[in-house]
This record gives sequence, C-alpha cells and structure tokens, in this order.
Amino acid sequence: MEILIVFTLKLIDNTLNTMKNIFLIKEKFLVSSLFAALSTAVYMFMVMKMAKTDGLISIVAIFVATFIGTLLPGTVVKKTEKDRLFIYDITADNFNNGKKFADILREADIATKTSIAYNNEMDKTLSIQAYCSSRDESRLVNENISSTFKYNIYAPIKQE
Repeated sequence: MEILIVFTLKLIDNTLNTMKNIFLIKEKFLVSSLFAALSTAVYMFMVMKMAKTDGLISIVAIFVATFIGTLLPGTVVKKTEKDRLFIYDITADNFNNGKKFADILREADIATKTSIAYNNEMDKTLSIQAYCSSRDESRLVNENISSTFKYNIYAPIKQE
C-alpha cells in the first residue's frame, strides 16, 4: 500500500512540476509559482512515505511516475491549446507560378493578400501574404510552396 502512495505522490509531484514549467514558459509567473510550491509540498510527503518502503520497488515506482507525470501534462496542454496565426510572406519566382500558388490557397479558403512585386532582375512577380489560422492551413502552405519561392514566416500570434 505504501508503494502505491509513493507512486501517486510522485506522479502528482511531477505533474505539478511540469505544469510549473509550462506556465513559466508562458510567462504566467504567479500560476507557475503556485505549481512549484504545491510540487515541493507533495515531494516532501513522498520522501516521508518513501522512507517506509522497500528501496528497489519504490525506485521503480518513482521512475514510472516521473515518466507519466512529465509526459501526460505536456501532451494534454498541447492538445487543448488554441491554434496560432502564422503569417507567411512569400515572393514567387515568377508571376504565373505565384498566381497558381495564390489560387491554391484561395481554393482552400486561406486568407491571402497578393501584390505585384519585382525580383532582383526587375522581372514582374507576385508577393503573397498568407494568413494561416490552423495547423492544417499551415501544413497546406508548406506542402504547396515551391522550393524556388522565397518566404518568411512571422512569429505566431496567440489567438485569444
């Protein structure tokens, strides 16, 4: 019974510690601090319980709990996060290829803005800004963009 308690406490400790790191990265310092404090408290209870158990079995239990407690929160948070807006700034190699690419994006209902641009040789080409609001839209742009195009991807903006 003690080993199950140690496992559960370590699972909770690692989950809280992982959540602390996630919120620290998101610059939510108060929430991160709360998770850190709770993690420390749970860790101390676990150490007290671990002293009463068989060493090898408790080490295996802590190993498994650490693995699950780190994997699970990150996976859950990633699945529940909203998609981000990616802005692609693309310059086609020539006008016709740019038009074909922009038509593919428009057919997929991806918001696009096109304008005439000129390359280094002063040949007329097309500049395209694509606004992708989901991972699927970003994937479609990446799959269809020609290797001869020049492009930048602006830092994602959180949609809230």
